[in-house]
Amino acid sequence: MEKNISLSQQIAEVGEQLEFKDLPERVVQNSKMFIMDLLGNIIASRHVESSQICLETACEMGGNPDSTAIGCNYKTSAQMAALINGTFGHAFDMDDDHRYGTQHSSVVVFPAILALAEKYKKSGKDVITAFAYGSEITIRLGEAFEGQTYYQGFHPTGTCGVFGAAGGAAKLLNLDKEKITYALGLAGSQAAGLLEWKAQGTWSKRYQAGHPSMCGVISALMAKNGYTAPTTVWDGQDGFLRAYSYKDIWNETKVYEEFGKRWEMADTSIKVHACCRFSAPLADAGVELYKRGIDYRQVESILARVNKYSIKVLTIPAETKADPQTVVDAQFSLPYAIACGLVKGHENIDDYTNESIRDPQVLETAKKVSWVLDPEIEKVYPKYYPCTVEVTMKDGTKEICHIEYPKGDPENPVSWEEAVEKFRFMAGHEMGSYRINRIIDLCSRLEELENLDELTQLLY
Repeated sequence: MEKNISLSQQIAEVGEQLEFKDLPERVVQNSKMFIMDLLGNIIASRHVESSQICLETACEMGGNPDSTAIGCNYKTSAQMAALINGTFGHAFDMDDDHRYGTQHSSVVVFPAILALAEKYKKSGKDVITAFAYGSEITIRLGEAFEGQTYYQGFHPTGTCGVFGAAGGAAKLLNLDKEKITYALGLAGSQAAGLLEWKAQGTWSKRYQAGHPSMCGVISALMAKNGYTAPTTVWDGQDGFLRAYSYKDIWNETKVYEEFGKRWEMADTSIKVHACCRFSAPLADAGVELYKRGIDYRQVESILARVNKYSIKVLTIPAETKADPQTVVDAQFSLPYAIACGLVKGHENIDDYTNESIRDPQVLETAKKVSWVLDPEIEKVYPKYYPCTVEVTMKDGTKEICHIEYPKGDPENPVSWEEAVEKFRFMAGHEMGSYRINRIIDLCSRLEELENLDELTQLLY
């Protein structure tokens, strides 16, 4: 790539030239799996209270009936549909994520693309190409911060995600490189997402998936119509990388190096637990100990060895971690993640409801959990997030479980068949088997579709 043009201009050049045939087979196949997985998350959340309020609010604001709000029997403007579907998709925190990018990308990028693809009658190949491009943008921006932007108080799903949504939407609209650059520049004025939601277990994290998706649609449409924005939005003196970095820690080569040739988005992880990505190895450990036959009633104490950020996000404030008061408290609780897996042997969306998080056996076990920073585990952050869980029984015996790569990571992947099984479980909360089977079929051959009309009708 040329060094005499800005970072976003370099990425826009790739976007202008990128075609479906340029995508490796693994990118195509994984994209279809990520899309299906996200649709399951959106469908399942229809009757979650935060989703209902989001829908009600969007209906108040109104909009031309161009795009489908999934599972709601409702169509609205493309930007409002992106807001609804993105917010719905993050309700269970079970949508896919990228560990090195330290964020959820599909839940931000795909709702924007889906809304515009329906409005403008785009093909399945168009959708996959735009989705891969947009996902790559947001993931690589996250990687550029080396996992440190969290310490500045930012949520990368929101702050980085808006650029992926804007870039993906711009690509879907076949904008030229100048207008893709403008779309990315406009996204910079809407990059938002604070971590303060975790202080009180509130819902704003879910909105921080829908909001950037909506803003991505707006950015692309504004750029399409000729609205200008800075070409130096990322690498300028007051650009995104400097402004959102922690202690000026960033590496812009992570953004452009082999962009369009080496696809980071293909290594996105499918989640199998309905809790924070940093909780995933802990939940895996709890489930593994359950499978080994460890009787939680005979446990004296549990010690978790983790990285520094896991301690920050999953143990503070202490009073709501061992005794979560909201579903979000539980989703971001180190003690709860271990205890739920150890007591129940699973951690699905039914384990993270207002009722189930008050399970007395889980809460009693959670009180036995403590944690320490493990220097060896910290060394590999953010490339991956292992953990070690040590259980001491009442008779003095010990059981140790080390999770290097939780289920869903590229090194321990979810297969297509396993992703289908998860989709059936998630979507089965809201729709019947005929529609579920048809959606699975259409996702499996998305690149063959001339438009998304049949899919959006099933999702309506």
